[in-house]
Amino acid sequence: MECVHMKPVNTGSVLLVVDDYPENLISMQALLQREDWQILTAASGVAALDMLLRNEVDLVLLDVHMPVMDGFEVARLMRGSQRTRFTPIIFLTANAQSRDAVLEGYACGAVDYLLKPFDEQILKPKVQALLEQQSNTRALRRLSHDLEIAQAFNASVLENAAEGILVVNEDGRIRFANPAISRLLKVPVAALKGVPLLDFLQKPHVPDWFESAIYHGYQRGETYRVHDAILRCVDAQLLPVTLSCAPLSGQQQAMVVTVLDMSEVCLLHHQLELQAVTDPLTGLLNRRGFQRAVEQVLSRDEASTQLRALLYLDLDGFKRINDSLGHEVGDRALSWVADQLAHCARPGDILGRIGGDEFTLLLNVDDPREAAQLAEQLIDKIAVRQHLQGLDVSLGVSIGIAVCLGGDAHLETLLRSADAAMYEAKRAGRQQYRFYEAQLSADTLQNPLHWK
Repeated sequence: MECVHMKPVNTGSVLLVVDDYPENLISMQALLQREDWQILTAASGVAALDMLLRNEVDLVLLDVHMPVMDGFEVARLMRGSQRTRFTPIIFLTANAQSRDAVLEGYACGAVDYLLKPFDEQILKPKVQALLEQQSNTRALRRLSHDLEIAQAFNASVLENAAEGILVVNEDGRIRFANPAISRLLKVPVAALKGVPLLDFLQKPHVPDWFESAIYHGYQRGETYRVHDAILRCVDAQLLPVTLSCAPLSGQQQAMVVTVLDMSEVCLLHHQLELQAVTDPLTGLLNRRGFQRAVEQVLSRDEASTQLRALLYLDLDGFKRINDSLGHEVGDRALSWVADQLAHCARPGDILGRIGGDEFTLLLNVDDPREAAQLAEQLIDKIAVRQHLQGLDVSLGVSIGIAVCLGGDAHLETLLRSADAAMYEAKRAGRQQYRFYEAQLSADTLQNPLHWK
């Protein structure tokens, strides 16, 4: 007996009176008339079931003795329906019932028996009490349904949130974890419960939970945020995140910690930084990157006696290649030169392309002769005739070298000195190297045959 098409629910209570005598229905309507009660009537058991299918009924006043289908059969069918199984029933009868009949009525689901004629002062309070109870029950069911929907919605949000979400007790232990944080930390949700949050916090370093800024913010009722935090995953991998720690209201004695994975942002930032200091053609450091790398090295050399040598290289014949064979061949030539330089550079050396066909190389040396030997090696390598894109390409390189002690090194001075020495090499006939002589004492150049 399931309802498919139902009338809208009334704001008041709905009663169904079932009796096979029309005069009884009329008298019951008059007796029970109230503004907040809607009285429905049915003259048979079949008609009663039809009314129950089409209406939300709060109470049924059901005659026992009716032709075709008596009240007991109607009650049994009502109790068999999911929708009307809890609808209260008061049996009405004109004759005193035997004990067996009364027991059968209660077994069918009746809440009371009333004998006709009815005393208004007895009937109406009984009806009112049952309707109020039914109204309260229905309100509780609606509230329960709404709560279930809200809980399902909240659970769905937490389950599907991209951000990691933790509920952390005031003692710093995890009470709740959603699947996103489980994936980030690579720990099952169940295994996170009861574990101190500090077990996963790499940065900021917090030796004691109760002395931490997170806990102090919780005590003040404030939201504490860390934009550059790092979490330690179960496999010791470090995860950059943004943390937001907000106290929960009421008596929860906990905070909700939102965790935003910043891995992709950090990777993108690193890639952008790398692009900013890298020459896109050769993959070497560009001028900015070379300057930054060298200045970092020199800043550590303030009290050092380490000898530094800066090689400033300018290709010979590159303009002719670019103009006669085109920029594509020129780019191939520059990439090939960069490969030769990278192949000759040693670990710890800093190599860069700082202009069109200009390269620089900073060396750590024990003796200036090491810089001279490397310069000779580079001149020999680059002077080899190359076959690029079906064309024979001939290049050379002129190199200027500036040498100084680490404590006295200044990048701009080294660049100007090495650049001046490079032009001396070009004036001397190209494909040679020259030291910046003002920086070399007679003791340094013990054997002039080493220097060109």
